[in-house]
Amino acid sequence: MRPFPLKQLRLAWHDAGTYNKNIEEWPLRGGANGSLRFEIEIKHAANATLSSQSGSSGLVNALKLLQPIKDKYSGVTYADLFQLASATAVEEAGGPKIPIKYGRVDVSEPEQCPEEGRLPGKLTVKEEI
Repeated sequence: MRPFPLKQLRLAWHDAGTYNKNIEEWPLRGGANGSLRFEIEIKHAANATLSSQSGSSGLVNALKLLQPIKDKYSGVTYADLFQLASATAVEEAGGPKIPIKYGRVDVSEPEQCPEEGRLPGKLTVKEEI
């Protein structure tokens, strides 16, 4: 089994995990919409906890790794690219092949990012148990 590229999995989860089924209007409902590429969302508390672990944001590094692919294939949305990278990371680590459906739409500006607080912050060991 190969080492698991956790950054790509976290990138997909942190982009998709903001989904709120009780909000009907897109993009306000969040979800896998590529919004995590904007600095305002990277700085959300739940995303920022990933920065303090290594001194530089793991999510920012994951974005930097994917940017050349996005540049080469400009017709692919960030939302689809984040989810594809995650599924590929699982497969490359020896996990199952995850079927992907494409066609997600990206938000176009930082003002469309979900509000702070949609993802849980860093938990303590006691809270996790």
